[in-house]
Parts: sequence; C-alpha cells; structure tokens
Amino acid sequence: MVFAVQLVFLHGFPLDGRMWRDQLGLLPGAVRCPTLYRLGNSIEAWAAGVLECMEQLPAIVVGSSMGGSCALEMARQQGDRIEAIVLVGAKAGHRPEPALRDGYIDLLRRGGAAAMWARVGLDFFGPEADPQVVEETRELALAQSTDDLVKGMEAFHGRADLTEVIESWQKPLLVIDGDQFGSAEKATAMARLAPDGRARIYRGCGHFPNLERARQFNAALTDLLLEIDR
Repeated sequence: MVFAVQLVFLHGFPLDGRMWRDQLGLLPGAVRCPTLYRLGNSIEAWAAGVLECMEQLPAIVVGSSMGGSCALEMARQQGDRIEAIVLVGAKAGHRPEPALRDGYIDLLRRGGAAAMWARVGLDFFGPEADPQVVEETRELALAQSTDDLVKGMEAFHGRADLTEVIESWQKPLLVIDGDQFGSAEKATAMARLAPDGRARIYRGCGHFPNLERARQFNAALTDLLLEIDR
C-alpha cells in the first residue's frame, strides 16, 4: 500500500534520531528522523529547521518528549503542512524550572552524557522493559556530545507553553505514553484538550513507548496512517 504522506519523527532527550530505528519500516522512503540539536538553539528554530528539510508531502509528525514540543511548534508555525500529530511521552504545558535546568546543565558539563545517564537513565523505563532495549538506549545516550545535550536542555527548558496549539488543533492528535510516574492521567487529560484527540496508554511502560513496546506503537501508527489515507 502506498500512502500520500510522510512520517517525521522527532527524538527525545538525551537521544537522537536513531531512537526511531524500529519505526523506519513503517513508510519506506518517506520517513525523516532529523537530529534536533543541529538545527539551532531553541524549539522554535528546531521546528523551522525540520519544516525546511521536509518533503512537500503532508506529514504525520511524531515527537517524543522534547520532540513533542517541537512537533507542536511546527503545527503552530505551519499547521497546514501537517495531517496529524503524535505526542509520545510529551507535554504541551510549560512551568519554568530554572534551578532544575541549571542543575542538569552543571551535571552535563562536569560529567557529560555518562553522568546524566547515571542520574536519570533508568527512570525512563518501566519495570517490564527488555534489558537489551535499556542497554541499547544507554549506548545511544552516551554517543551524544555534551554540547548537544546542553543545547537540548536549554532549548527544552526555554520552550513556550503550547497548550493553545492542542486546544485549537482540528486534525487527529494521538497521545501515546506509559503508565509510570503518573503519566497516564496527564496524557489522557492532554488528549481531551484536542477536538480530535485520543490517547493510548501502555501499562508497565515508561517514557519511550516506541522503544519498550515497538510492536504496539507501530500498530498505533499504522492505524493512524490508514485513517489519514481514507
């Protein structure tokens, strides 16, 4: 089956576009997985950069964590080019936490990606996560440069509150999350803000459902592709 859309995947922190390896086969030849750190110093610059490098086909934009903020900013800038938004372990609201930001940046500058992973890495995963997936994710995190991760931390903590984008978004908006750390309630509430919002919550899953539950995640995206292509 040929779909007249493209899939644009936006990675989360502290990873890069390679976190979507299990999704590359969903739409062969029409998948983009840019590394956001290289596109500027803000979520707004990242969104503009992704929009610039996209094909002219309508897009389904899938954003994990901070990548979800970039997806919403893309919709704010050029929503007419986007057919659907998928937010994965992401949030639209923003409450500035400068002390938390500065603490993480100091940790990165003192110890790099390894120090960051030692502090928060295992918190990303649910109790049922495959140890091989955890290790592969750790290796990907450790492959990131300190400068890129500092840039990511600054951009994410400097983002705008994009709740209004969700509230005014008339096309499909799918929120996917695990049920760890109180995420399920927040994800469901966020989906309800959108006129055509829906949520899928995976029990026992953490912050990166596309890695922990790749089969379920891919099935959800396939369903959305079929819906968009009608």
